[in-house]
Amino acid sequence: MVYLLRCLVLSFITSVSCQLFYETIVPRRQWSRQWAEHTILPAFTAVFLLISVTWIPPFILRPVRIILMTALIAQIYFQMNIVKNLILSVTFCGIYWSISTAVWSVLSLYMDFTMEASRHFLENLTEVILLGLIMAFHSRCKSRFHRLLEIHHKITLIIPFLYLITMIALSMMTANPTVTDSYARLTVVSGFAVLSILLFYFTMRILEKEETLQKLRLRTEHTQKQMAVYQTMQKHYEQQRSFVHDYKNQLNCIQGLLNCGRISEASDYITRITGTLREQFGDINTNHTIVNILLNQKYQTACEKAVTMTFAINDLSKLVMPEEDLVTLLANLLDNAIEACEKLDPENTALSRNIRFKMVLEEGQLILSVRNPVITPVPIKNNMIVTSKKDSIHHGIGLSNVDAIIKKYNGTSVLSCDNRCFSFSALLYNPLWE
Repeated sequence: MVYLLRCLVLSFITSVSCQLFYETIVPRRQWSRQWAEHTILPAFTAVFLLISVTWIPPFILRPVRIILMTALIAQIYFQMNIVKNLILSVTFCGIYWSISTAVWSVLSLYMDFTMEASRHFLENLTEVILLGLIMAFHSRCKSRFHRLLEIHHKITLIIPFLYLITMIALSMMTANPTVTDSYARLTVVSGFAVLSILLFYFTMRILEKEETLQKLRLRTEHTQKQMAVYQTMQKHYEQQRSFVHDYKNQLNCIQGLLNCGRISEASDYITRITGTLREQFGDINTNHTIVNILLNQKYQTACEKAVTMTFAINDLSKLVMPEEDLVTLLANLLDNAIEACEKLDPENTALSRNIRFKMVLEEGQLILSVRNPVITPVPIKNNMIVTSKKDSIHHGIGLSNVDAIIKKYNGTSVLSCDNRCFSFSALLYNPLWE
């Protein structure tokens, strides 16, 4: 009974390590029944318990059954193909075997492993060290290491290959080592550990560079899409400006209708023209063409979604900023605010769907702020929004681009969320604005 209980405890610890190892690298499968997601740990525990209480095959075959059984459970609960699964299973087994051999090599210099108590101590210490290393690995690499197999598949093949060679080499050594054998084992494992650490380090550096490049590509694509929308808006705006040149003809037509006594028709005609001008040019005028286009377009979008906007603006005619920078600033901030308000219940009087926008140019400083209600509090850490989405790289691109523009103009920004109201404030400086 004591033996079975001990095997159960050690199997559970190994299962926790194995689950954390897989969750760090590959995503889990989504189940229609939520309770099924909680069966992964019992499944791994059952497998390792079965292995621990059954007959032990020759040394070289011991890793094989662990690899196959681990891969079987992992294939059920994680999203990956068989090849990737085998790579991870061999890697996990290799880590376990390397730790066990290293501990054995060191302790054999001081302990007699013919005694059962010594063997139990070896197993317990191995499990604790394994769990500690896997937990550290999980904490350090959870957010990005799951893309390793997709980005550098050939590099990851080196890891299990090295583990297999090491395990085969260790299996050829005697089971009752002399002092020389112990030092030999320790030398082999230590050398392999150094190679693994170096490989892991360089792989992580490559991942970091890939992640940086990917974020840059996404930011560029995001900006290009916004510029394409803005250019379409600008063409439409320029087409409507040509309407102003014909406005004299429109006035002559109205005068003709009035001279003929057709007052009702003239009134209708004036209403149509006024409505068209208001729709096309909008009521917001900052004396800056680009800002006018963006603010009026976002205002119309907000109105269509039953979102009100309150503006605090002044004369921005002296604002000198490239089109792409203005589009990045205003489009991202207002799109995020409109999207947040759209999620609110229109009948909820406690949170009005209102956006407060401020853009003021004073003494060479551009003051920019956006304030809007949110359906749930927004977590902010280090002046950045903390996303709960698994694919964090593809989210937050808009605010990342905004932050880049603010830094470009030696500015500062502050994010806050109080009482379910999200606020963004920024101060930008450029000598050309003075």
